[in-house]
Amino acid sequence: MTERALRHTLAEASLSLGESDIKALMKAYDSLASFPDVSATLTALADMPDVTAVVFSNGTMAMVSSAVHQSPDLKPHAHIFKDLVVVEEVRRFKPHPDVYSHLAKKVGKEGSMGDMWLVSGNPFDIVGARSVGMQAAWVDRAGNGWADAMVEGENGKPTVVVKSLEEVVDAVKKHGSR
Repeated sequence: MTERALRHTLAEASLSLGESDIKALMKAYDSLASFPDVSATLTALADMPDVTAVVFSNGTMAMVSSAVHQSPDLKPHAHIFKDLVVVEEVRRFKPHPDVYSHLAKKVGKEGSMGDMWLVSGNPFDIVGARSVGMQAAWVDRAGNGWADAMVEGENGKPTVVVKSLEEVVDAVKKHGSR
């Protein structure tokens, strides 16, 4: 899908790249740099045995696994992720409710959506998770505040809003103590 999106964007911009350049860009996608707060947050999660951290992605297993295990920023933390959950076998993409049910099944939380937290900077993912009863922490790196109005009411908003991943653990703990 990422490669198709690249090809589409090139066509829309009336640009072209040779096949070797496209393949090089796709390989580079496996080693993208992460945000500066990722490393510290993953290190903190490693010391939290009561948290099961998983990667949950619209990407393919090959793409996600390659990124987690080859990215210079993520590779040192790959062991922290208990699983890589992708939507391939569901044959739907986030924010479709079926993908969140698939996640719950994969992590042994069927029927316990409210016990699960999704952390994302993508509003569509937050709304998708909230619509099925999951808790959601939205990472508002730009500090612009929540503006998505796709779904009205509390299920259309994140459970908590943070400005960086480093705030997620404390925000989730604070919310859980209410």
